[in-house]
Amino acid sequence: MRGLVGKASMALVATTAAAAAAGCGSTQVPEAATGGPVTAATVGFSQTGNADAHIQQGSITYRLDATGSLVVRLSLTSSAATTQTIAIRASLYNSSGSIIDDAVGGQIQVAPGGTTQVELTGPQPQGTIASAVFEVTATAAPTPLTNTPIPNGTPPA
Repeated sequence: MRGLVGKASMALVATTAAAAAAGCGSTQVPEAATGGPVTAATVGFSQTGNADAHIQQGSITYRLDATGSLVVRLSLTSSAATTQTIAIRASLYNSSGSIIDDAVGGQIQVAPGGTTQVELTGPQPQGTIASAVFEVTATAAPTPLTNTPIPNGTPPA
């Protein structure tokens, strides 16, 4: 009887260990889902917004990063008389004109007449990008702290 209990205990331990090992799963990180192409052969775009800046047409690129998130890169040239902070929202459309996603980004301290690279990010589009509308808005850039005087004296209690 003692031999039977020992064999049964060993079988139970082996079964439990196998189940525990199987339950651990894989240590590999899943790759981003891949579907069709990110963009159509050509992607039309338009620009709206109040910023004194324009997107350089040939500079826009669209890609998915390793996590499957959308990354849009572009060059923006300021035509403002002062330094500005730029915010950009890209509304992305499929060939039927339905919105399939958005991407956002911006740049601070854009110098007058300067050209800067801007990166926008967003979730993976729910279709193929055929066109985009970029809303480019601006606010005056804040005064840098190096130009702000530091008060003298003892702070109030």
